[in-house]
Amino acid sequence: MKLFRILALCCFFVLSALAGLQPAQAQTTEAEASVTVVAQPEVEMADILRQDGKIYVVVAVLLTVLVGMIIYLISLDRKVGKLEKQLKDDLVNQ
Repeated sequence: MKLFRILALCCFFVLSALAGLQPAQAQTTEAEASVTVVAQPEVEMADILRQDGKIYVVVAVLLTVLVGMIIYLISLDRKVGKLEKQLKDDLVNQ
């Protein structure tokens, strides 16, 4: 159960971080408006992957690895829980 709480907290923090990445509409003052804004360079690799449709392969692989890790952690948590329960039962019976 402790693992589920940790995973839930991690998901909450990731989602709130992603929600905070969206650009906010801010009012500019006259001093800020007079400053020339330098455009950030485009990420060429992401554009190429998006054009070729390979970005979906990258996302699918990342999601597969993430889901696999979560499943592994859940199964490991269950095994450790069973061992702890067995050890506790053995100590009580002695």
